[in-house]
Amino acid sequence: MKNNIKTLQQKFILLTYFLIPSVSFAATQTTGIQNPLKGLNDIPSFVSSILTDVTNVGGIVAIFAFIYAGYKFVAARGNPTELESARDIFINTCIGVAVLLGARLIAAIIVGTISNLKS
Repeated sequence: MKNNIKTLQQKFILLTYFLIPSVSFAATQTTGIQNPLKGLNDIPSFVSSILTDVTNVGGIVAIFAFIYAGYKFVAARGNPTELESARDIFINTCIGVAVLLGARLIAAIIVGTISNLKS
């Protein structure tokens, strides 16, 4: 009798273990296709969101590149070839930041133009 009760308890635990999640998930299911991009319902907001993310990552990379260029200037210790290398890194980082900010500006202009054309 004791073994019967123990196996009955085990079966009950397994049944509730598998049944409870299906009941709770059944309440949250909806029909139709859901938008995986929450809050991005049109192309301009999608482009703006992607460009914001790219700008944020690019800004972090640019900070590290400026730090690296500064380190190269200090580590050069007057060596002309090392100073030239550090100067090139600094100038290329400045150009990269300008391109990044220019892309953001161009995208803002395009998004504004598209928004004006829609209305």
